[in-house]
Amino acid sequence: MMDLKGIGRHMPKARHQRGFVEEAGKRVKQWVGHYFVYARQPNGAEKRIHREVRLGPKAGMPKWKAEEKLQGIIDKETATDNVVPSPEYTLRWFWEQRYRPMKEPGWKVSVRPKLVWLIERYAIQPFADVPLGELDRFTLQKHLNQIAGQFSKSVVLKFRAYMKAILDEAIEQDFIGKNPARKLEIPKTREQCHRAPSEAEIRELLGALSGRDHLILHMFSVLGLRPGELFALRRNDREASGELRIDESVSDSLKGDERLVIPKTEASVARVWLPRSIRVELDYWMRNMADRRPEAFLFPSTRGTPISPHNFLSRRLKPAAKRALVAMRRAGRQIPAGFLEGIDHRALRRTCATRMQKHGNVKDIQAHLRHASPDVTAGIYMQKIPESVRAAVEGLDQELTGETESVN
Repeated sequence: MMDLKGIGRHMPKARHQRGFVEEAGKRVKQWVGHYFVYARQPNGAEKRIHREVRLGPKAGMPKWKAEEKLQGIIDKETATDNVVPSPEYTLRWFWEQRYRPMKEPGWKVSVRPKLVWLIERYAIQPFADVPLGELDRFTLQKHLNQIAGQFSKSVVLKFRAYMKAILDEAIEQDFIGKNPARKLEIPKTREQCHRAPSEAEIRELLGALSGRDHLILHMFSVLGLRPGELFALRRNDREASGELRIDESVSDSLKGDERLVIPKTEASVARVWLPRSIRVELDYWMRNMADRRPEAFLFPSTRGTPISPHNFLSRRLKPAAKRALVAMRRAGRQIPAGFLEGIDHRALRRTCATRMQKHGNVKDIQAHLRHASPDVTAGIYMQKIPESVRAAVEGLDQELTGETESVN
């Protein structure tokens, strides 16, 4: 038999009401209006919630005027059949219980961990415990303006996109009536740095490093690898053909086993040509590694896990730049303005792209850095590296390191 009583608990309540008005206050009399709204609860039922609103001073406002004002408020809030969101429905609750379980299965497996982290960091955390119904455009825009002064334009765009998508879904599921993120304006963001260190800067940095760190910088500068790709390399990624296989990446934003992910695009999964001087240096390093297993990481931390890109930058690369500057001052050498400033992983990748223009065409550089549209197939990125790309990489290596010996 159909449970009519159970169905009734989930059916919409009549929204037509007039409420009532009463006097309040001791010295200055005020008209106060009372009415009810209905909030959907986690079990699907609706709960009647009392609302109280001050309508204005009694002096100069007859009761019928106060009742008319109250009715306007009621009509506006109950204009649709949608119930108001319960205070229990916070942004965090909707993300964890509704949005993520529904959307995550449709995301690419390779990007799920990073995407979840990005959404939680930039969209959820700042407003996690705010009820959906209390999010408003002013508050969101104010937050967007604040992060624009701290982060890049990319972060600002991510916040707006993620917040809008989540609240759009909240509308679709009848938790809110409108999306306060729909008309957020992108504020002016700080200028992005596009600096590419010169050949002289790369040589000074190489001179300030030795052993493993020298090899890592050498590979960054000539191979143009992303930091996550370089630190995820394993012994068996060094192929006898003189190529380096790129098929994993490590992310500082994730933890544990989730740190290792597939590179950011399909085109990033590819092979990179190793010039002679890097082959020699890399092979020497591999012969002296304690862990000789094929799956061992080329540059492990003390725990055997991939080195953190952030740690290498702060503990190795930046101190090396400072040591190089100190050595130049002691030697009485002239230091150009901005020399060895703003050195990071992206700057090294830009150096690779910029300096390689002298040795190859645009397509060679694109192939070497593995820049391509998302629809590039596995058959394309697994093709043999062209001779022109090999020659361009060799030329770049000779320019940055002073290596002039011909390739065997």
